[in-house]
Amino acid sequence: MKADVTVAISVYNSEERIGSCIKSILAQTIDDFEVVVVEDPPFDRTDKIIASLQDKRISHFKNRIKLGLSGSRNKGLQLAKGKYIFFTDDDCVVSPNWIEQGLISIKESDCIGVEGKTYYVSEKYTPTMSDNVVENKTGGQFPTCNMVYKKSVLNDIGGFDEQFTYMEDRDLALRAKRLGRINFNPSMIVYHQKKTFTPRGFVHTGREVRNRVLLYKKLHDRTFFAWRMVYPLNLAAILFPPLIIGSFF
Repeated sequence: MKADVTVAISVYNSEERIGSCIKSILAQTIDDFEVVVVEDPPFDRTDKIIASLQDKRISHFKNRIKLGLSGSRNKGLQLAKGKYIFFTDDDCVVSPNWIEQGLISIKESDCIGVEGKTYYVSEKYTPTMSDNVVENKTGGQFPTCNMVYKKSVLNDIGGFDEQFTYMEDRDLALRAKRLGRINFNPSMIVYHQKKTFTPRGFVHTGREVRNRVLLYKKLHDRTFFAWRMVYPLNLAAILFPPLIIGSFF
């Protein structure tokens, strides 16, 4: 199959989320695209859920060894046939005109990529203390839950830096911006499915901080000291661990 568009998704332990994600992609206002799913082990029922959709536009690849998020995304990039690569995550649902809006923006303006608007759950949802909010309403964050790039640009910069286990999407965008502009399209909408803080997720907070420091050392990106303060619970998870752990109960 030859299409201008590839939707690349990296998945791990995704059986509870992947169905909603891919169904929303298959329900786009245009239908000429491919979906490349790259899955890390150990495997669950994700393959059965994808197979049940019975859509020839989907290609599902299982890694023999765990490559991690950046490695899996690089593999997806290598497998992609499209010249425009749309990224989203398995815990997201895309709007029906998501691809259409992305293509309009990247084709009709002189840019190398487009960033969309991401809502947490819905426009009207009010987060609680237990919610791990993932959203991007004004641009400038470049999360791969809602991005499209020219494949040629991603190839030129060498894809994702696999030393990152977090913030790899921002690192990618900052390097890509050396070759051109990344626009923001508020009509290119993704809804992030509900995500709550867990003790296991709290443990990962330290890894996030280390990756932010790595990004600062590599590209002198100071954004962590600005926009991340919008989410005080994440800051509290670093400074006051007992308080956050107590909130689970």
